Amino acid sequence: MALLKGKLILEIEYEDLPVPLLGYTRAIIYRACAEQAYYRRPWASEEDIQKQDPKFRVRLDWGEKNNDSTE
Repeated sequence: MALLKGKLILEIEYEDLPVPLLGYTRAIIYRACAEQAYYRRPWASEEDIQKQDPKFRVRLDWGEKNNDSTE
């Protein structure tokens, strides 16, 4: 077993998402974003790939720092 430390940044953008204006609007958005991130996992099945909605853009960043210093 390994003990790891790190950071994973998941950025999800959505456009023209139809959501009713109710008290649980934020929960609907959270769920839709989480589902789209799940459908885009590297080992996704064909069924999950078909569920990917083009209204969403998902970006994954491992939080690694670039050593591009020009000293």
